Amino acid sequence: MQVLFLALGASRKRAVLDESAELRASGAQVIVVVDKKKSWLNQEFAPGVVVTTLKELEARHLPRRMEHALLYRVPRATVRAVGRGPLRGRARRGLKAYERGLAAKLHRKVFVPAHRRLWPDAQARMVLAPFVARGGLDLLVVSDALSVPRAVRLLDAWATDGIKPRVCYGLDYDVPSGTQQARTATTQGQR
Repeated sequence: MQVLFLALGASRKRAVLDESAELRASGAQVIVVVDKKKSWLNQEFAPGVVVTTLKELEARHLPRRMEHALLYRVPRATVRAVGRGPLRGRARRGLKAYERGLAAKLHRKVFVPAHRRLWPDAQARMVLAPFVARGGLDLLVVSDALSVPRAVRLLDAWATDGIKPRVCYGLDYDVPSGTQQARTATTQGQR
């Protein structure tokens, strides 16, 4: 079974830790997507549970990797090659100023908006990519309220490709695909 936890708000840490450990113990591939790893730093996940961020997943997209190479890696390599000896200090200061000033602004104001406009479903594809090789995503666990809007966007993007995983708020709310849900009367308790 392939399970993705969206825990962008970090408000249900204990539930995410316990449920991901339970699924991992049963042999499932589990990936937990968080907003910032810093807020999960003191939490210890079960062995085999992969913790990542949306930024890290989106950075795997080829155009993002090319942009990173052009804006950051090439200038760093140039500074390493040129900035030796007496030029070392000035070259490093110049590189820091370039990265903070020009490269960061180009990334934020030009490339990110253009990337989102040209490839609106790139983030959804990159989130799904680790599961594709093993047969696709089976279960999406939306762990907190802040993850709901992102989950809706991901599900909409995946629906165009015909990918429809089960969705739940926690493992207690998951209905296995092989069972039928009990029908409840909508007028129960009304006269």
